[in-house]
Amino acid sequence: MAHIVILGAGLGGAIMAYEMKDQLRPDDRITVVTKDPIYHFVPSNPWVAVGWRTRDNVEVDLAPVFAKKGIDFRPVAARKLDPEAKSVELEDGSSISYDYLIVATGPELAFD
Repeated sequence: MAHIVILGAGLGGAIMAYEMKDQLRPDDRITVVTKDPIYHFVPSNPWVAVGWRTRDNVEVDLAPVFAKKGIDFRPVAARKLDPEAKSVELEDGSSISYDYLIVATGPELAFD
């Protein structure tokens, strides 16, 4: 049994989790770790600003989305990676061991 941990639950992380779930053996496990329990579709912010959509229209509660596919979900930010021990330390003090790690935390935009 392999345990795959995916850091990030934006478009890249969520799609990767779904794709991996479809490709893996039944006894393999996927855990998605992200700092926020809600996914916010940022490109739709202007629609909310002008009243074409409400905030509820552009946000998704991630827990039921991942539970539906049998994917473990941890809405806690990652604090530190230990590649040698194959573990991720989380902000709540817990840690998760993995066999494979996928980092899909998205870009850090620098507009300066």
